Amino acid sequence: MFFLIQTYSGLFCVTVNPYKWLPVYDAVVVAGYRGKKRVEAPPHIFSISDNAYQFMLQDRENQSILITGESGAGKTVNTKRVIQYFATIAVAGGSKKAEATPGKMQGSLEDQIIAANPLLEAYGNAKTVRNDNSSRFGKFIRIHFGTTGKLASADIETYLLEKSRVTFQLSAERSYHIFYQLCTGHKAELIEALLITTNPYDFPMISQGEISVKSINDVEELIATDTAIDILGFTAEEKIGIYKLTGAVMHHGAMKFKQKQREEQAEPDGTEGE
Repeated sequence: MFFLIQTYSGLFCVTVNPYKWLPVYDAVVVAGYRGKKRVEAPPHIFSISDNAYQFMLQDRENQSILITGESGAGKTVNTKRVIQYFATIAVAGGSKKAEATPGKMQGSLEDQIIAANPLLEAYGNAKTVRNDNSSRFGKFIRIHFGTTGKLASADIETYLLEKSRVTFQLSAERSYHIFYQLCTGHKAELIEALLITTNPYDFPMISQGEISVKSINDVEELIATDTAIDILGFTAEEKIGIYKLTGAVMHHGAMKFKQKQREEQAEPDGTEGE
């Protein structure tokens, strides 16, 4: 293996973020670690994942994988790779793609687990000084397996969302990705339904810092977000409701107030917020 970005330190797998794409997470690599003991293959997050999976099957006990590190270390990416590994080796037996019926889960269970990521990242990730796709919240993911080791279900708990980023960003940062995805205008029907424009500078709360990121294609990310909402089974009404609430946050930032003379109260100051 020529891309040695991972090593072991005791029980831990230490990974260095190469800040570029390397072919170390594809299907061939997954197959290379399946069923292998830790000493039988080079250090890799897939080895940690497979060992946890095998111990679960052998000992019939719950297993935990803790992914930690400083900002920009690669926690989000490695979390997705662990999920990818389990979704690949523990495919639910006999699962079939569901028909595209609004309001029902679409795709296989492993598709649904993986599809949660784009939606969570759209609403919980943002550009920071050190990381173009920094998670601004914590998440606790439970993946449940049946007695034969097949995927059974999953649930995700989120916590500690950086709410202040909605109203303030540093000059070299930006707010949550979803705002800029909507402003791309790729889905014209959303521009009309949300009463927004394609210019982020029309919305003070999301334009205090940068509005674009070189490493992120907001059009492609909007497509991924929209697809994820469908795969996760939201109805058309629920989906447009999600988008409208997001648009409402954008409009809320354009509201201005002025204090009434001789009174301790405020009134709208001739803006769209009236």
